[in-house]
Order: sequence, then C-alpha cells, then structure tokens
Amino acid sequence: MQAEFWGILHDGGIESISGDVPGTVSINVSIRYLRQYFPGDGIGFRIELGNCTRFEYQEYDAAPIKDFAAIVAMDPEILSLNSGHVSVVVNCVMGSLTMAYEEASVFLDSGAPVTFDELCAASKAYWDEWRARIKKKVI
Repeated sequence: MQAEFWGILHDGGIESISGDVPGTVSINVSIRYLRQYFPGDGIGFRIELGNCTRFEYQEYDAAPIKDFAAIVAMDPEILSLNSGHVSVVVNCVMGSLTMAYEEASVFLDSGAPVTFDELCAASKAYWDEWRARIKKKVI
C-alpha cells in the first residue's frame, strides 16, 4: 500500500505497537470517525509494516525513541504525512514518527483487510459530510 494512507489517518491516536525491528511491526491506530465507515464494530485500524528496518518517534527538540512502549506512552496523534525517499515521516502533534519498511497492509481492528481505495472513499465521505454540517451551521 502507498505511504499516503498515513495522511488519511489524520487525528488517529497510536494505541499500541508490537513486533521487531528489523522485521514486522504492528501498529493499532484509534480513529473512530473513519472506522465508522466500515462494517462491524470497532474503533480503528491495524497497520502491518513488513520488513521494517527503522521505527522511531522523536518529540521536537528531543532524542529519538525506539522503544515501542515508550512511544505509545508519548500518546502520539497522527497529523500528516511527510514522506521522504528512504524513510516515511509521519508528522504527529508533538513530534514525528520515522519509519523505513518495504510494505504496509491495513486492516480493520476486527481483522478484515482494507484497501487504499476503501480508505480514500471513507475519508472522502467523512469530510464531505463534515463540510455539509459546517455549511449548514453557517447558513
């Protein structure tokens, strides 16, 4: 899956991280507003990074953190994607998450796979509805 999916997860909170670097890393992201556009109950998504060789979080003006539990304790919230040539950099509220991996897969927290197109459609539906609600309030 293209790295652009990270930008679609805007406002998602990283709830847990597991796995090994190098190896496979699994990240659970809570993002209810987007999850509601998919079948079944749930609060977010699981991202599987295959052949991950770098995974670290760095708060602004601080040293990078590689320990998964310490990263989760920082309560990072995804803002946007700032992708590079070798690494993927995800801007968060108080810092950035830098990763290098060969492949990424996204699943509902219930386990069903999600395609990039499905994520894009859900995001578009949410933001279209959001704009309509705001427009209605302004009028």
